[in-house]
Amino acid sequence: MKTWHEIIKPTLVLIVVCAVVSGALALTYNLTGVAELGNGYTPDQLTEFSAKALPEADKLTEVKIESEDESLLNVYKAENGAGMAIVLNSKGYSSDGITMMVGLNADGVIQGVYIINQTETPGIGDKVANNESDYLDQFVGNKQGEISADTVAGATKTSKGLIAGCEKAAELFAKLKGEVLGA
Repeated sequence: MKTWHEIIKPTLVLIVVCAVVSGALALTYNLTGVAELGNGYTPDQLTEFSAKALPEADKLTEVKIESEDESLLNVYKAENGAGMAIVLNSKGYSSDGITMMVGLNADGVIQGVYIINQTETPGIGDKVANNESDYLDQFVGNKQGEISADTVAGATKTSKGLIAGCEKAAELFAKLKGEVLGA
């Protein structure tokens, strides 16, 4: 009988407690709606990202897209018809790349760029891959085939990664415009 009280009973109690806590956590996660946003972005984060990337947008709604392009992470449609926001990874100096949101209006003109995540070299690459930097403003007003920006000495790969990311977003916009915006 010592085995039951010392080993089996505490083990069963621990299993039940773990199951209840796991169930409560899963229920809370689903009730908060975070699971519906894709990539774990909360509504507040999307508002923050889009305020810089697509300032004219009132609210973004994710559009499920089937794409073989591995750099494409998410596509969002502005509810008020202001355009779409594309979240993608672009290769900079760091092997992790730069995760960025590029907002484009209905004509495919870049309205803004927001850096969601980057692991570029501190003090060098993060000078350009930084939301407080004026560097990102160079992309506003550009369309596919017209995107260019000055590269920054010491951050050439990061600069080129941002240029490539904006060009990729404009290219994806051209491919997805009809499906996302219905135009």
